[in-house]
Amino acid sequence: MSSSIGETDSRIAFFGDLLSCQTRYYLWALSPAGDLMNTNCRDLVLDTVFTHSGCRDYLLSYASSAVRPLMLSSPSGLVWVAVFERRDAQLSRIHLLGPYFTSLPTCQDPVEEMRDTEIPASVLRECIRRIPTASIAQIYAQAVMLHFCVTGEKISTSDILFQKELSRQTDLLSSSPADVMTVSHDRARLYMAERAMMDLIRTGTMSNSRQMLQLTMESSKEGTQSLQASPLIRMKISHIIFSAICSRAAMEGGVPPDTGYDLCDSYIRDIMNAETISEISAIGRKMYEEFILLVHRRQSGPKWSAPVTACCDYIEAHLGEHLSISVLASRIGYTDYYLSRKFRKETGMSVNNYIKSARVRRAKMLLSDTQMNIQSISDSLGFPNRNFFSETFRHVTGMPPGAYRSKNRKL
Repeated sequence: MSSSIGETDSRIAFFGDLLSCQTRYYLWALSPAGDLMNTNCRDLVLDTVFTHSGCRDYLLSYASSAVRPLMLSSPSGLVWVAVFERRDAQLSRIHLLGPYFTSLPTCQDPVEEMRDTEIPASVLRECIRRIPTASIAQIYAQAVMLHFCVTGEKISTSDILFQKELSRQTDLLSSSPADVMTVSHDRARLYMAERAMMDLIRTGTMSNSRQMLQLTMESSKEGTQSLQASPLIRMKISHIIFSAICSRAAMEGGVPPDTGYDLCDSYIRDIMNAETISEISAIGRKMYEEFILLVHRRQSGPKWSAPVTACCDYIEAHLGEHLSISVLASRIGYTDYYLSRKFRKETGMSVNNYIKSARVRRAKMLLSDTQMNIQSISDSLGFPNRNFFSETFRHVTGMPPGAYRSKNRKL
């Protein structure tokens, strides 16, 4: 969609009006050289903060060829989003949204980050106090909206580039002062990646999750390089930490603590028993997706009563164990007959069929995302033998496990 500068400015103004109905926001327009053209922010000190953090150098090293929005962050946890406006294939303006704090506390004081500048600490503290807070998911959504206002192009949140990811894909920063932001042991980058990942779990956001998982796990592996241990042991340590982070985020997203802790314990056991790095990596992907799915189902799925929801949560967390109506009824405090009727009335299926369906769902994930053999998958999901597993899987999906893996393998 081609439009004049005036039309673009009108759409951006409308976008700003929408944001102002919900929260405070700062919007900046920069020239292709990075000079400030205009802003609605009275705290111009924040422009100096952006420059001092290294984000401006990082942004300009990429801006000439930029197509998609770019998320930037400072070591203290301030976040900006950059969107690029082009006229006749040439960069004409850079639109910057931010800074924001995300919902978790920062790992470094922004005032301390600016200690070697001439700006008085009291002035900085007053400006920083006025910086708005938004979740990573909210910032993603705003980036998509701003990109549409500027370019007329509809994109999804998965199209947004993250600062660390960009530095892996290009050598543009090889001689830039921003190199300090992309060294392999940069814990601030790891912290930002973990925060973004936790926010996706906490909100049950399916889009962009695989991209953020890859970024987080690569950063996490870098964070264990200093340990005096084998690569396998370091991988196990990083994924055990990762499992604890995922479970906490899922519980903050509404997953009951019993379910969150049980799943976390189960995955830690799998990680401890794993014999190869690729097996651990597959367990991490499966775990991450399962926690997001649990939160997503809880926030967008059918609203069942607390007892029925508790039964479903218990089933999802104990698929490899003996499950029956009696086991569930004793946990809820109902009789088998009453729970059976209540469960069927609310979910539309019997307890046994729900258990079968949940086990097949997990089997599909294991078949497509891991290298576990079919016998191991059958055993891990509590099926009495492989033949029974295969027949159950075929009945639900219309194909045997081996054929499903061949068609849907992701590894």
